[in-house]
Amino acid sequence: MIDRYDWPGGTEAMLRFGPATGPVVVLALPPFEEANRTRTLMVSVLRQLAEAGIGGALPDLPGQGESLIATEEATLTDWRAAFAACVATLPRPRFSLSIRAGALVDGAADVQARWSLSPQTGAELSRELHRTAQAAGAPDGAGASRGAQPGSADSRVPAQAGIRGQAEDRLAEQRNPRLLPAQEHDMEPGTTRPGGAIEIAGNRIAIGLLDALADADIGTPDRIVRLESDARAADRRLPFSPPWRRAEPDANAALAQALADDIAEWVRTWRAA
Repeated sequence: MIDRYDWPGGTEAMLRFGPATGPVVVLALPPFEEANRTRTLMVSVLRQLAEAGIGGALPDLPGQGESLIATEEATLTDWRAAFAACVATLPRPRFSLSIRAGALVDGAADVQARWSLSPQTGAELSRELHRTAQAAGAPDGAGASRGAQPGSADSRVPAQAGIRGQAEDRLAEQRNPRLLPAQEHDMEPGTTRPGGAIEIAGNRIAIGLLDALADADIGTPDRIVRLESDARAADRRLPFSPPWRRAEPDANAALAQALADDIAEWVRTWRAA
């Protein structure tokens, strides 16, 4: 079912699954291209949970999915506020699910517990965006904004802007004050500014958002599941390849079943505690 929820910045769509009462899980997808690669899989997971009597919700966040807000206007602050607002509209007990950098979004939501698949910190996401820009063939990871003229300010914005510790980027930014990090202009972290966006893999991303992501952490999920290629600490490891690495979305039925089973058992355990 397609529903909507209100948050302080407007109204966004969300998909609802399963019963209207009882436990409900709210899913935070990773942003940008990884959302496209994991959405089909996770919709399958939510449908299987619905069949097991567990409700589900998949909200569009500002600047993502079918949101009317432009991607370049998205901020981390807004993502977190919108996710928390969505959760607040749902009945208790509530649980959050996240994939990869979706774990950056659900920490402030009023939920009983948090489950995460291969959580990714903001610094890790920033590095990956930089690598994506480099792989696209832009020199030094720079992604020119669509329509930017050679030599214009937008065409000179480095893809790694906002990743701290890059001294060469800061020197370049100091020569163009309008490209300084958001906090150096006394702006809230995650706030965008006119013209302060770059294009990476078809997504125009605000430099303010990149700055916010570089310092963002995931907190401590209550349960972490990883796939076999990820050697970091986990509560469980599943023998599947990462769906976010595939060129096209793939609803791996076996992986969807394994994830749904793990989440369902986890929810039941928390309810029984």
